[in-house]
Amino acid sequence: MELGLFLQPATKPGRPLADTVDWNIDVIRHADVCGFSEVWVGQHITSPWEPLPSPQQIIARAIGETTNIRLGTGVEVLYQSHPVRLATELAQLDHMARGRLMFGFGGGGTPTDAQLYDVDFSTGQHQEMSREALQIILDCWKPGGPDDFKGKYWSVKKPRYSENYYWHVEPYAPPEPRIGFAGFMPNSGSLTIAGERGYIPLSFNVAPEHVAVHWPVVENAAKAAGQTADRGKWRHIREIYVADTTAEARNAVLNGFAAEFWDKYFMVITERLGIDDLFRRDGAPKDEPVDTRHLVENRAWFVGDPDQVTAQILEQYELSGGFGVLLQMGFDYSDPGAREGWMRSMELLATEVMPRVNASITERAA
Repeated sequence: MELGLFLQPATKPGRPLADTVDWNIDVIRHADVCGFSEVWVGQHITSPWEPLPSPQQIIARAIGETTNIRLGTGVEVLYQSHPVRLATELAQLDHMARGRLMFGFGGGGTPTDAQLYDVDFSTGQHQEMSREALQIILDCWKPGGPDDFKGKYWSVKKPRYSENYYWHVEPYAPPEPRIGFAGFMPNSGSLTIAGERGYIPLSFNVAPEHVAVHWPVVENAAKAAGQTADRGKWRHIREIYVADTTAEARNAVLNGFAAEFWDKYFMVITERLGIDDLFRRDGAPKDEPVDTRHLVENRAWFVGDPDQVTAQILEQYELSGGFGVLLQMGFDYSDPGAREGWMRSMELLATEVMPRVNASITERAA
């Protein structure tokens, strides 16, 4: 199992955007030093809790400050950009990254972003636009560039090329193995696309038991397309905080920004949508809100010392049937006194927890 990061990026409203960018670059740089294999950077417009509208810009800066870590858009919301423009921007960024770029796409999940673009989530318009946009992007990435396309949402016209004007923009390396789609709802349309096309499926942070329902979506879509789904590509996104003692880890989460982000922002969304039970573990109390304390005490979030977190990761591995990459959810712990604990958590996860996880997986497979 490889280790990566997923940066939504969860940020305290009102923090200057420049400081938010600096914090996330610091985290990416530290992940590279610790040996994390990849990081995905989110995209939102109307949420001050997740305030970065351009993951490409974060990646462009991180390219020059890292050496090995793969850098992914997590995700580019496909209804928000013309596909030709997005295809060419990402191709250029891939050259800047010398092939370290990963292409995360999705239909988006922020209702106010959709309203801003006059896109109707209730009719599935965002998923229709995603499929149409993907078709154009892939057409742009083939030799010779895009052909004529007349879609419901976008149109492309192949130019009359000449000696000095012709299609020349392609990714640095074959892009298909590096394309991913993220989702967290049962029967996710984005995860269906991942299965159909053999792309990377990214499962968001539902409870360890419930993340297992994502795999049949991927697998059945792959079978319908005549493909075999690969669990090694499957990414699981999970809230994780490791400290030298469980008490220290719990204090950092329950009295830190992770709890503020969940209790004041994300939990409100899950309750409004009526999906809070997706985050409630089997056997957990049904008569209490799924707040941070509930998530920590019922082991839906992985918070503790290295032994405890190792056991929790292995439990999710078994419950889900296995997956290839664990992505630690990022939170803004840039305040004085909190930064050191977060960076230490990343170090412990990479150097103590993951070696134990992989040793156990290897032993069980022998």
